[in-house]
Amino acid sequence: MTPRAKQLVWVLALVLAVAGADQIVKAIIVHQIERPVPYRDGTFFYITHERNPGLVGGHFADNRFVAVAAPIVAIAVLVYLLRHLNTHSKVQSAAYGLVAGGAAGNLIDRVLRGEVVDFLQVHFYFIPFDFPWKFWPAFNIADIAICCGVFLLIVTWRQLSHIEEAHAINPV
Repeated sequence: MTPRAKQLVWVLALVLAVAGADQIVKAIIVHQIERPVPYRDGTFFYITHERNPGLVGGHFADNRFVAVAAPIVAIAVLVYLLRHLNTHSKVQSAAYGLVAGGAAGNLIDRVLRGEVVDFLQVHFYFIPFDFPWKFWPAFNIADIAICCGVFLLIVTWRQLSHIEEAHAINPV
């Protein structure tokens, strides 16, 4: 099996694992936790059951087309950029798998439910002043995977460009 084929298998396995875990936990939340979960004073982190018809923080909630099109575009961009990955970098492969798996998990929700199920809630109750997201928007496993994957891509992208430059100067 070529290095690129191994990389594609690794990325696809991670996409399926992230999207699958995300959907399993969301199904548990939907069937076990009633909406809405009331906030308890002095609680920083808790499990809730919220629905988000839009994108991050509820943006574009009125426009279903944008809410469905955005993750499709993100996945298309990832598919295009996949060819630029370092075939020997497991970290970059994992980062792509995390982002694509998270996008797929939330897209499945948008298509099947018309909205994304969010269940992790953070409240910065201890900050003595108000700011727009003192109640952080609820999030889910797919959102965590996307954020972690993007972070890893940012950290390794510079490394990737140096590898490509070195390969262009001195091809193997």
